[in-house]
Amino acid sequence: MDIQFQPATTEAQIARIATLAREIWYEYYVALIGRAQVDYMVARFQSASAMLEQLGEGHCYFTIESDSPGATEVGQPLGYFAIQPQPSVGKLFISKLYVRQSGRGRGTGRRTLEFIERRARAWALEGLWLTVNKGNPSIAAYRRWGFRVTEAIVMDIGGGFVMDDYRMEKAIEASLQP
Repeated sequence: MDIQFQPATTEAQIARIATLAREIWYEYYVALIGRAQVDYMVARFQSASAMLEQLGEGHCYFTIESDSPGATEVGQPLGYFAIQPQPSVGKLFISKLYVRQSGRGRGTGRRTLEFIERRARAWALEGLWLTVNKGNPSIAAYRRWGFRVTEAIVMDIGGGFVMDDYRMEKAIEASLQP
């Protein structure tokens, strides 16, 4: 499967990602955290307005695209991610990484993380970090990709909800290329 990563910087591109976010979150996360919390989190963190605000805070959004037949419906991305370089601590924050069901189990996540790691190296950063729900099966995949749990986090996100997550980190080697 051929995968490309397309930057999203315009309101229309971000609106497309917000629509995708809604689909993925309702398909995957309701069973994990419940409908009420998904409703809240989609509105607060996965809406176009929230994403546009994050662009202004230094987040970089991308869609994960494939032109392979059967990978997705015509014109639909496999997923999306957002990263935020944090040069003051030498790390790249993976704020969001979500893949549609049709892209899971096909190497999409691994190839996306390889792309993200190349970005971190290009920015001369030494590590990656993310947060993931403690009940999310993706933890096993992150471990296979070299991430380790560095702390447990319970964070009040408002609306009577908390995020019960692990912070996971991965050190990366500096690029050998000039």
